[in-house]
Amino acid sequence: LSLSFSSSPHVSMVSPLSMTSSTLIETVNINLDDFSDTFLTCSTCLHIFDEGDRRAKLLSCSHSVCLSCLEQLAALPQNAGRGLVRCPLCREECLIPSGGVSSLPASFLINQLRDVLLRQRRDVVPSCSLHPQDGLLYCESCDHVFCPNCDQVNKKCTGEQHTVIAFSLALKRMSEIAQYRTQSRIGALKSATANVNTEIALLDHNVDKIVDQINATFQEVSHVVESRRRQLIEMVRVRRDEKRKVLRDQLESIQDEKKSLEKELESCSVPVRDVARRAKRSLVSDARLLEPKENAFLRLNTDATQLIDHIEQALNGYGTLSASTTFPGECTLEETTKACVHTNTIIVLRTADVDGRRRNSGGDPVNAILTLSGEEEGGEEITPITVTDNGDGTYHIVFRVNSAGDYSLSVSIFGRSVRNSPLPVIVSAHQSMLWEAKADFNQPVRVAIAPNHSFYVLDTGNNRVRLLKSSGEVQRDITASCLEGGSAVGMALLPEGAVALLNWKTRSLSIINEKAQPVKSIVFSEFQYPIDLAVDERGRFLVADTLKVFVLDSSLRPVFSFPANDANQQQKITCVAVGIDDDILVGTTTSLLLFDGGGRLQRKISISPSDSTTGCAVTCVATCPLSSRIVCGVVDARTNRAELSVSSYKGEFLFRIDSKGGRLRRPSGLALSPEGHVFCVDHPTNSLRMYKFR
Repeated sequence: LSLSFSSSPHVSMVSPLSMTSSTLIETVNINLDDFSDTFLTCSTCLHIFDEGDRRAKLLSCSHSVCLSCLEQLAALPQNAGRGLVRCPLCREECLIPSGGVSSLPASFLINQLRDVLLRQRRDVVPSCSLHPQDGLLYCESCDHVFCPNCDQVNKKCTGEQHTVIAFSLALKRMSEIAQYRTQSRIGALKSATANVNTEIALLDHNVDKIVDQINATFQEVSHVVESRRRQLIEMVRVRRDEKRKVLRDQLESIQDEKKSLEKELESCSVPVRDVARRAKRSLVSDARLLEPKENAFLRLNTDATQLIDHIEQALNGYGTLSASTTFPGECTLEETTKACVHTNTIIVLRTADVDGRRRNSGGDPVNAILTLSGEEEGGEEITPITVTDNGDGTYHIVFRVNSAGDYSLSVSIFGRSVRNSPLPVIVSAHQSMLWEAKADFNQPVRVAIAPNHSFYVLDTGNNRVRLLKSSGEVQRDITASCLEGGSAVGMALLPEGAVALLNWKTRSLSIINEKAQPVKSIVFSEFQYPIDLAVDERGRFLVADTLKVFVLDSSLRPVFSFPANDANQQQKITCVAVGIDDDILVGTTTSLLLFDGGGRLQRKISISPSDSTTGCAVTCVATCPLSSRIVCGVVDARTNRAELSVSSYKGEFLFRIDSKGGRLRRPSGLALSPEGHVFCVDHPTNSLRMYKFR
């Protein structure tokens, strides 16, 4: 048994020694028994100090003697009555207090050493079988124990950067580390106990609330039932009283008639003829009096069995109890797309149970809050957050911010954070391209989305309309005579798979069915340079010409036309689209204008920031009725830079989609999806691209 001292300068020595490019830390070990015999044993009686009769007392000469020895010394004849005792070690006379030797001060140092030794953990340190007298060494670099006198083993730790210490010291360090980890674990278990107790308290509180809710509901039901019971009883009693009144009136009539007859019999003053006449009349009245004018029939018309069944069904259908096996510590947050300003950012929350199995049902109380990174948790919420329960164990957490930066999304279930909460979210100031399809296009100019989510792309350079699946895979091509010459500039989808096509060279508007067979076609002489085509909800055709917009009915008959004027400034028209409630959006070389269905100007739509000093030409435009947003392709007149501009339907400019990482060069056609995506055909790059606009 040994006690290792590594820091006390009085009992140990630590010195680094060079061992073939290794570092050796040498410590001096002192035997516990030797230490006790030297410092913790009374020099007079040779007994170890304790807390009883052998407790250490400090004399004025600074020597320590046990209480038992001092009492014996004080009782000697030569010391009796003197109040002095001679130290058995240095023979110096020491004064005894008035309270006796027990009043001498305790030896603080001896008691402290005893406490240290009592608390000291005595470890059995293994030794080398060949050299049991020498202590083993421990190499921290190799995690290896060896004997310094065994050459073969010692050679394993002779490399560079080796730190060697005594094995007994290593055991002590490991013991301290184990104790620290154990204490940390105990602290964690205490916290876990508190958390579980808190959850139990919350569970009991929720149960109490539910029980109160159930009691209140059934108390209300009881009031309704009791009220109806009283109504029915009152109704029966009222009807009884009505019948009883009729019968009582009849009884009174009978009694009056009876008294009248008895009175006549007593007087005998009525002539015989009159008596006979009265008796004859009384036969009829007696027949009425003998039969009650009312009856005792009363019946409650109801089906008690059906009523009980209905009540039982209603009660059985009331009060379904929802519970959850979700374990927040196993739930994860996942960022599906890159977050950017002005558009919805969707974070997917995937729930799991305590064993890590994915859940396939929803209903959990999910709470989410978005804060700027660096703010304390629980700070002020930056923007409203929408949590959508998908019903399959996943939740969509949707938010939108207008400033780029680093954010932190904290999500909790049952008030407990999920595994990777808070989730860092980096919101970019740029809207990058999300998807691209290059299907051998040659100068594509228009795109439309069919109800089955397939794409119709007017591929003018190839004289065709190419159909793509939602994945971008080519489905089939539509070719027709109205597409020849590379001069088709407008396209609109019609019901039952029909397609309307506008050709600027022939100045014709044609309709073909889903089999590419011609259905109807007109050549309008008033067309000068037709540029775009749209169809509203009423089936009217809107044809954008250079200076006018022509409106044709569903039979391709002209209805009216109107110019695109803004503040009496004549502009060239570049595109046309259908707005909300069959409004007409007209893009020009300098602005975007909104007209009503009759061609009357409503307002100008702002397509540039308020501090912009250069004008922009609108190349294409589309409207999203769900969000009341307008998306248009714009080209800066000074820099010739192409972007997508997003504005509100009221005319306010919102933001620009700069398409960083895959710049647009000339957006020529737009189509919007209900999911908030804008699909754009870019004429110079011969591609179909997808961006996010909300």
